[in-house]
Amino acid sequence: MKITTSQNKRLKIRNIGIVVRHHQPLADAFAMDLAQFILSRGYRVLLADESLSAVAALKQSFGSKIKVVAKGRLPELVDLVIVLGGDGTFLSIARLMHSHSIPIFGINMGQLGFLTEIKKAEAIGLLGDLMSGSPAKISYRSLLEVTLKRKNKTIFSGPVVNDTVISKGAIARIIGLSVLVNGHWVHDVRADGIIVATPTGSTAYSLAAGGPIIEPSLNAIVMSPICPHSLTQRPLVISGDSEIQILLKDRPGHVLLTLDGQDAIDMKEDDVVTVRRFRKHQLQLISSPSRDFYSILREKLNFGMRN
Repeated sequence: MKITTSQNKRLKIRNIGIVVRHHQPLADAFAMDLAQFILSRGYRVLLADESLSAVAALKQSFGSKIKVVAKGRLPELVDLVIVLGGDGTFLSIARLMHSHSIPIFGINMGQLGFLTEIKKAEAIGLLGDLMSGSPAKISYRSLLEVTLKRKNKTIFSGPVVNDTVISKGAIARIIGLSVLVNGHWVHDVRADGIIVATPTGSTAYSLAAGGPIIEPSLNAIVMSPICPHSLTQRPLVISGDSEIQILLKDRPGHVLLTLDGQDAIDMKEDDVVTVRRFRKHQLQLISSPSRDFYSILREKLNFGMRN
């Protein structure tokens, strides 16, 4: 699949999905404003059923004008999905939407929010522009395909947006991992774990573990060890066309394979995790035309700023 980095295009929108972070009054209140605006323009609103407090408030105000659906059904029913919350809320819906090429309109509700980059104050104006036919600024993000095999049997295979992590469980013991890239042995790692991240995920857990910030349009993958038991084992950036294999060699206790911080799978000794760029689809993010990656770094991380 050819990698697309960004594009301005007009969207055909009739049905708009809304996903609201759980138990956040600010998000619930703004969901009300959004729904009223969308309905006033003649568009349909579909609300994810897991947004419990928002469902109650919106149904009370708008009744049958709001359709409540299971979050898993949104990809087949909407042309655009709006996420109100932080990056965790965004990731939960992004892993459903990518295969349907549904753009995601992420509105930040006060968290750090690299993925939910659109500010509340600009959201309704930007949404109105899209409804009026103005081109949307689409940022395309590559995903990773993660496969866990145990004795040649596939235990899991699926995409992640930010990262996959192999890490120790509750007991503070280091684990042993062997890392190969394209069949070539790279090194053995004794550490608390290892993070394999997309450029999009490079500003998340990988960054906290000392990994580099990668511009999201790059075709790259970053591997960052977590607290390695050697000063010579550092984060490594490799081509996005590479295939990574990680073998769990030493499992002194509970070890987990975590996917985007959303799902976790128990690992056993000699399990093999294979990671490569997901070749079927890319994630589509709607970005603010007034903002770019570098301005977001300065805004979110005070990047390059002096005290």
